[in-house]
Amino acid sequence: MTKIGKALPLRTILFPLFVAVSMIVGIELSFKASTYITGVSEFGIPIGLFFMIYPAMTKVRLNEILRGMKDVKKLGLMVLLNYAIAPFLVAALAYVFFFGIFEKFGLIGSQIGSQVLVGIILLGVAPCIAMVMVWTDLAKGNLAAGVSFVAWNSIIQVVTTPFLVYLLARTTLTIEPLVILKSVLLYLVSPLIAGSLTRYLLVRKPYFAKILNTLGFVQILALMFTIVSIFWSEGVGIVDHVYLIWMVGIVMLSFYFVLFHVGYYAARRARFDYPDSTAIGFTVSASDFEISIAIAIVAFAAYPYVVLTTAIGPLLEIPLMLLLVWLQLSRRSSILKGKIGMELNKSEE
Repeated sequence: MTKIGKALPLRTILFPLFVAVSMIVGIELSFKASTYITGVSEFGIPIGLFFMIYPAMTKVRLNEILRGMKDVKKLGLMVLLNYAIAPFLVAALAYVFFFGIFEKFGLIGSQIGSQVLVGIILLGVAPCIAMVMVWTDLAKGNLAAGVSFVAWNSIIQVVTTPFLVYLLARTTLTIEPLVILKSVLLYLVSPLIAGSLTRYLLVRKPYFAKILNTLGFVQILALMFTIVSIFWSEGVGIVDHVYLIWMVGIVMLSFYFVLFHVGYYAARRARFDYPDSTAIGFTVSASDFEISIAIAIVAFAAYPYVVLTTAIGPLLEIPLMLLLVWLQLSRRSSILKGKIGMELNKSEE
C-alpha cells in the first residue's frame, strides 16, 4: 500500500509548546535576573538570530541566490506587495481596530491609540531582512529566493522607508544606511558565509545529511534561546502593559495573516509553486523590527507608546510567524497528498 504524503514531524507539532515555555522562562528571568537584561539584549539576541539563520544557509547554493536576484517576475511581485500594498494595508487594519473597535468600546484613549497606531505603522513599513529566512526555511519554502529578496529589500528600504513613514505617520526622517548595513552583515552576510563554507567543506562527506539534521535541531534550540532572550529583555514591560499586548497582538495577528495570504495567493495566481509562493508570503508579512525600534527611538522619543509598540513587535512576531509556519507545513502536506493521489490515479488509468 502506497503511503500518501508525510505526517508533520514531532518537533513541528510541538512548536507551540516550545514557544510557550520559552516565553514563560524569558518573562521569569526578566524579574529574577534583571541585572543581565542589557547584556542579553546586546549579545544574546544577535547570537540567537545568527544560529537560527546559519543552519538554513547551509542548504543554499550561491548560484541559486544569484539566479533569484535576476528573476524579474518574482522580484517585481515582491516589490509591488512589499512597498505598494503591505504598509497601507497594515495602517488600515491598525486604524480599524484601534479607532473603529478599541476606542469605540472605551478600551483605549485616543491619545494612546494614536501613538500605538504610529508604532504599528512603523512595524509595517520596513520588510524583514533577518528572521524571514528562518520562517521560509522552516516552512520548506524557496530559501534561495528568500535570500535574494532579503538582499534587495536591504537596499530598497533605505529609500522607501522615510517616504512611507512621512506619508503614513507624517514624520520626516532620514534612515541611517549604517543601521541597515549592520543588520545585513550580522544576519545575512555572516551566516551566508558560514553556511557556504560548511557546505563547501562537507557537502561531499557521507555524513553531510546527518550534519544538516543536527543543524536543524540547533536551529530550533537557537529559536527557543532567541525567544527567551527577547522576553527576558522586555518582560517587565509586558507585565506592566498587558492590556496593550493583547490589543497590539490582535492587530498584528490580523495583518500577518492577511499579508501572508495576500502574498502567497498572489504568487499562486502568478503560477509560482509552493516553495516560491511561501518565500514571497513570508517576505511580504515579516517586518524589520530593529529598524522600526530605531526609528521610534529617534523620531518619536517624546511619545512613549510609539516606542513601546515597536518593542512589543518582536515579542509577538516570533510566535505569530511560527503559527504561519505550522499552517504552511500543514498546507504543504495537503498539496503533496493531492499530487501523489493524482499520480496514483493516472497510473491506475
